[in-house]
Amino acid sequence: MTQSEGLPSLIIAGVPKAGTTSVFDWLNAHPQAQGSTLKETCFFADPGSHVFRSDFNSDLGLDTYRTVFPDVSAEDTLLFEATPSYIYSARALDLIPKLPSNAKCLFILREPSAQVRSTYQYYRNTWSYIPAEMSFADYLIAVRNQSHEFGGNELARDALVNADYAAWLRLWRAQLGTERMKVCLFEDLKRDPGAFMATLADWCGLDPVFYADFAFETSNQSYEVVNRSLHGLNMAVRDRLPKGRLYDLARKAYRRLNTRPVERDADEQELQRLKMEFAPTYSALEDEFGLDVRPWRD
Repeated sequence: MTQSEGLPSLIIAGVPKAGTTSVFDWLNAHPQAQGSTLKETCFFADPGSHVFRSDFNSDLGLDTYRTVFPDVSAEDTLLFEATPSYIYSARALDLIPKLPSNAKCLFILREPSAQVRSTYQYYRNTWSYIPAEMSFADYLIAVRNQSHEFGGNELARDALVNADYAAWLRLWRAQLGTERMKVCLFEDLKRDPGAFMATLADWCGLDPVFYADFAFETSNQSYEVVNRSLHGLNMAVRDRLPKGRLYDLARKAYRRLNTRPVERDADEQELQRLKMEFAPTYSALEDEFGLDVRPWRD
């Protein structure tokens, strides 16, 4: 085995709540690609991050990292993983550009106010980092004042800083160069997943024709929990259950029983104010990274 074998050639490195789980699943369906056995390996997470794992991190060496990538027989198989919080990780920024596999990095951006709200919904409804009784308006106040620790979850605590994407992307461009990073929009992914995935496949050296008649199903959509006690039980046992058809059926049954769609109208005024606040950051993304963010302005 050469030093680069068994290591990813692509890392989906950002941003959280911007369709990265769906992209991981769709890419994993491609016959020329193989995703990590853990979608979010968090191997390059910073110590102190809420996703840092003492038993699986970059201090343990690349052979440990290789264990989450299946052995593949075809030499041209693309190995990849998706840990969208890497964009904010100093350790990821330092080590990923140095991987012997010369991994490329994909960053998917979402309109900042929508991304912040989705972060709020996810950590309030799916987890308990944000108190259930905390409104979106109160959450924004707490984030601005840095008056709440949110259970040590830095993604919830730093959501506003994190959504100023250009500052983070400049750091990655300086380390990776332009040829090894690709920056896309969640809104383009949502509007035309076929075109999005065909372009991504081509950039990764995969056959884009695979996605011409692919059935695109979304993953990891936001929801509200009906009974939080039942949800706590679900979170405690779900990772211990074997994955497969029965797991998928049980997951769907649980979603029907104990979740409901997120109510969005209540946050509309806060969203519009937040959108105006981030609007001045758009031009840097357009000028420096060649993005067309007109969907964000609509």
